[in-house]
Amino acid sequence: MKKIFSLVIAMCVVALLGCSTAYQTYRSDIVAGRHMLDTGEYRQARETFMGAAKAAPTQPDSYALEATASYKMNDLQAASGSIAEAAKRDGNSDARIRILGYKALILLKQGREKEGLDALHAYIAAYEKEYGPQNVREVRAMWRSKQIDLPALEYLLDGQITVFESDMQQFRSSGTGWFAARYGTPSVFGGR
Repeated sequence: MKKIFSLVIAMCVVALLGCSTAYQTYRSDIVAGRHMLDTGEYRQARETFMGAAKAAPTQPDSYALEATASYKMNDLQAASGSIAEAAKRDGNSDARIRILGYKALILLKQGREKEGLDALHAYIAAYEKEYGPQNVREVRAMWRSKQIDLPALEYLLDGQITVFESDMQQFRSSGTGWFAARYGTPSVFGGR
C-alpha cells in the first residue's frame, strides 16, 4: 500500500512539474514572439506563437498573435485559420479585442466586405464597452461610410489593441491603471 501511495505521489509531482514547464514555455514564447512581432520579424514570431500554442493549446492569445503575424506576412489563409482557432478558444479572454480586430482585417483584406464590416462592428462594440465611444470614432466613421482604408484601419486597430493589452496587463500584474479605476482592484490584490 505504501508503494502504491508513493507511486501516486510521484506521478502527481511529475505531472505538476510538466504542467509548470509547459506554462513556462508558453509564457516565454508569448513574450519572445511579441518582441519579434514588434520588430517586424513576422515569420519567426509566427513560429514562436505556434510553439506557445503547442505548450498551452487552450489559450486563445497564442492563436490570435499567430494570426496577427500571418496577416502581417500577407498569408491570409493561415491568418484566417489561426483567428478561427483563437475565436473557438476565447471565452471573453484578454485576447478578445485582438481576435475581433484581426478577424475584421482578415475578412476585409480577403474582399469579404459584408462579413468584414460585421466583424468590424463587433470589434467597435467590444472596444467601446471597455473605453467608451470617443476612442473608436475614426474606426466607426470608416465602418459607417463603408469606405475602408485598410492600411489606416490596420494602424488604428493595432494602436487600440496595444492600448487594451497594455492596460489589461497592468491591471492583471499590479491591480492598477485604467481597469482598476473602472472595475476595482482584482481580488488577487485584496479587492473584490
